[in-house]
Amino acid sequence: MFKALILIDDDFVHDSIDLIEVANRLAGEDELLTYGLGINLADKEVKGFDSLICADLPFLQSKDSRVLTDIIQQVHEEFSFDSIIVLATDFGRMVAPRVAMRLKVGLTADITDIEVEGQERRLVRPAFSGNMLASIICDSTPIMASVHPNVFHVKEAAKEPERIDFLPVELKASSIEVLSTSEKGGTQDIREAKAIVSAGAGFKTEVDQLQELADILNGAVAVSKPLVELQRAPREIQVGQSGKTVSPDLYIALGIYGSMQHVEGLKNVENIISVNIDEGAPMNYLAELVVIGDAAEFAEKLTERLRK
Repeated sequence: MFKALILIDDDFVHDSIDLIEVANRLAGEDELLTYGLGINLADKEVKGFDSLICADLPFLQSKDSRVLTDIIQQVHEEFSFDSIIVLATDFGRMVAPRVAMRLKVGLTADITDIEVEGQERRLVRPAFSGNMLASIICDSTPIMASVHPNVFHVKEAAKEPERIDFLPVELKASSIEVLSTSEKGGTQDIREAKAIVSAGAGFKTEVDQLQELADILNGAVAVSKPLVELQRAPREIQVGQSGKTVSPDLYIALGIYGSMQHVEGLKNVENIISVNIDEGAPMNYLAELVVIGDAAEFAEKLTERLRK
């Protein structure tokens, strides 16, 4: 029997449910029991788990990684999980290492694949800035891993879980106070886009000029890591191992070389168009259509043609 606990992020419920596929792969040939852990889920619909552990804590006004670490520790002490899986959101990246330290186990962050042979489980993640993949043998219990949204997808999540009400003991009140809130801009999340126009280091003009092309395609603008490091674009639209993982129907790569770090952010992309002056760019070998030429000029002419 392999028991897996998955932390449900109330801002990313669907992505959290997808982590069931991670548990499926970790279990290998062992029988699997999946537990979801939700804090103040309210009216959010959560399916697919065998059991849903619910902690309703009205006093917890905001996400506090310290309080949540205490809750996860208490839940683990009661149920003894073989694995604890966390979504690698900004909040998840604060929780996962705290829980690993508390339970005195290792943490494999941002995994992209899982290999199981008998009782040996290896978690695969990019290493050395995405230039190679590391296969990490996990021999401590529980196995702790964090996973980018949109990397794994569960095939079916219709099962109604058994609800388990959990009341933590001697839980300290949150010390975080919300001073102010602001509405997030209405720009489309690149993870939801069906068409993405993405610029890399070989795109020499302003990234904002791609917005019209993206609008015509009912898509979104994205960038590779070099443009974020050069402060030419915000990290929120970065594709790659240190950015976001995307699965669009169409991905137009403009001046993107195609390092492993970037390619790790592309999952189940149906069609790739690569535009680059470098014929040997790795991205060209992933693309269905390759255009050898200036990426900015191509984007301008394609926009003009589609506008007509």
